[in-house]
Amino acid sequence: MIRSFRVLCLAGLCLGCQAPPEAESDRVYAEALSLLHQGQFSESEALFRRVVSLAPDSAIAQIRLGEAMIRQGRWQSAGRLLDELPTPARQRPEARLLEARLLAFGGFAREAELAVNEILDQYPNSLDGRLLLAELYLQAAATMNLERATALCSEALSAQPQRRDAHYLLLQATMRLGRFPAALERSRSLLDAYSDDGHAYLLAGTAAFWAGDDHARPWLEKAVDLLESLDRLEALWLLKLTHERQGEDAPALLPRYRFPLRASVPAATDLRFVDVAARAGVAKKDRGRGSAWLDFDGDGDFDLFSVGIQVEHALYRNDGGQFRDVAQSVGLADARGGWAAASADFDNDGDDDLFVSRDAWEGRAPNSLYRNDSGAFIDMGHAAGLADSSDSFTATWLDFDRDGYLDLYVANGVTGTGAPNALLHNQQNGAFLNVATTAAVADSGQTIGTAAGDFDGDGLTDLYAVNIGQLNRLYRNLGDGTFADVAEHAGVLFPVEGGYVAFFFDLDNDGHLDLFASTMSAFPDVLNSMVTGEAIEPNRPFLYRNLGDGTFADIAVAAGFKRSFGSMGAGLGDLDNDGFVDIYLANGGPQMARLEPNALYRNMGDGTFTDITATAGAGSLGKGHGATFADFDRDGDLDLYAGLGGHYDADTWDNALYRNDGPVQHYLSIELVGTRANRSAIGTRVAAFAAGRTIRAQRQSGFGFGSSNEPLLHLGLGSATRVDSLHVLWPGQSPQRFFDLPVDCRIRIAQREAHYQMLRRPP
Repeated sequence: MIRSFRVLCLAGLCLGCQAPPEAESDRVYAEALSLLHQGQFSESEALFRRVVSLAPDSAIAQIRLGEAMIRQGRWQSAGRLLDELPTPARQRPEARLLEARLLAFGGFAREAELAVNEILDQYPNSLDGRLLLAELYLQAAATMNLERATALCSEALSAQPQRRDAHYLLLQATMRLGRFPAALERSRSLLDAYSDDGHAYLLAGTAAFWAGDDHARPWLEKAVDLLESLDRLEALWLLKLTHERQGEDAPALLPRYRFPLRASVPAATDLRFVDVAARAGVAKKDRGRGSAWLDFDGDGDFDLFSVGIQVEHALYRNDGGQFRDVAQSVGLADARGGWAAASADFDNDGDDDLFVSRDAWEGRAPNSLYRNDSGAFIDMGHAAGLADSSDSFTATWLDFDRDGYLDLYVANGVTGTGAPNALLHNQQNGAFLNVATTAAVADSGQTIGTAAGDFDGDGLTDLYAVNIGQLNRLYRNLGDGTFADVAEHAGVLFPVEGGYVAFFFDLDNDGHLDLFASTMSAFPDVLNSMVTGEAIEPNRPFLYRNLGDGTFADIAVAAGFKRSFGSMGAGLGDLDNDGFVDIYLANGGPQMARLEPNALYRNMGDGTFTDITATAGAGSLGKGHGATFADFDRDGDLDLYAGLGGHYDADTWDNALYRNDGPVQHYLSIELVGTRANRSAIGTRVAAFAAGRTIRAQRQSGFGFGSSNEPLLHLGLGSATRVDSLHVLWPGQSPQRFFDLPVDCRIRIAQREAHYQMLRRPP
């Protein structure tokens, strides 16, 4: 989906339209058009408004004004302007191209592509049409074709070498293809031709940064000198990263070249993370997407399943904290790759299976369900009836009808195809049936994030769907096989623009499930909030506290989530074993210049969260997605796996495995085995009473970026040295109670068995 455009104007051939006839308006119009070419959208908007005031009947000036608006993200204003044009003016090719741009901005890239091609059939020499098509091939995931974008830009420049926007596009395409030496050559040519163009210096500096070229610093400094406002902030941020990469011996940046990061004292924490991915053998480059922890071979160690875009899956077998990729030998080396990766025992045979969604922003492709057959995997997607060839994104496991078998809710239509979400009902024979329509959860609002949890405490699992550009849904399970959308009543409709992933959790241990929904904010907004310490409302995460009466209150700002983030993923786990769940934000965006650190927020136990990223050391820059937690080294604290990588082939990073080296407080790890409930015990909730307090957790799989933590409940107990009692509430079943349990160990609790089993004894 195209959110904003930094390049491309619809000038080129005028296609028969006349510029405003007055001499003054002609002059102003030409100046405005030049600024539009240079990416100075607010300045060009002001001048186009002046043209309209000088020549109110000028349709072309109004169309250009609409373009300047949408370039700044004001698509609604541009749409209203287009709607107000008289019918003859709307038939002009420029107006039709603007309409195509609006389609693209709304996430309908394929429809925009068709519209542009229809215009090009009538006007084959239109540079405007070619460049808009090039941008669709460059920017929109659903229509991605970098080679074709390169060819279209080259054709445009052959016809009109002064088209500065075509130069911009061509340089971006070259970078995204990973041709950095060629990008450097194009950068030099661009700067020779436009030595006073700050945006050209920013693009060139970005190319030099990626190429590791020494010109990055001087070119970015020049960009800072020439740019203004938010564009200048982007150059300052990349200059900061360039300087940090140069090391301690690099000359200090002059004050005017220093990013004006809001002054704050780093939060104190004992938590320390060390990236051990390379030495542990899991530093995969796959443009990391979802991940899932599971014990696929039943040896008691948690293994790691990782997926990326159109690259073979990896299944890392854990051998005492060292990993070996065994995907080839167990049938998981599927070169189609994937997006979400959620583990669960769907057939109740005692070993975890894997669901992988496809193909999200890449388009339509069949999903996979890999059944675990004693350590070997077979893709049962087609046979099971869930290999739907939709543009699927995240997915969540749940037992919505409490029949003891896991069902699956899948987010479809993320690229605007209109494909509705699927609720796949487990038929208990290895097959699934899509009942989304009859269950009233067939949301076709471009769902990107899904989450499952019993928010109202009635014993039935409910669903939450985060939609792109539309209000979100909270589906309350009515217990009769149907759901009702209560999002408006519950107060959880937002975020709308930029909403991404979500999960349920109990932030304050009050027994009511709260809800977190991330927002992928525009990079200028993220940078601006780094300076001010605040977001421009409502461009931030949403943290909904469950009030216990079927409604929620958004407490994000009061709780400490004040800034904007580009959170494409998010994970949760109690990292310091204090009994409160912490949140990890996996941040970034597709632009090559967008390098945004991930963020770790510690739950302070008083309803607030503190950013401890700087001191804890888990702030990867490499475009975060799936973030999952497991105690892979069995030392009693949760470690973190972060899938990293951008959208383009050139934007690759090593995935990170952050070993938790902080001091370990007491904990209790619980493996739950359902007998009447689903064997994975998904949807089961536990409450531990220890040292005068209550600590709660729920078993879930397929949250955040459609990913899965270790298949245990990890309860941090703080300073408690015994658990006085433990209550286990199975979905729709009678609770179980256990008394006087030890700490710092792993136990297994099987449903309806009176005693727990000790799996790993206290040290």
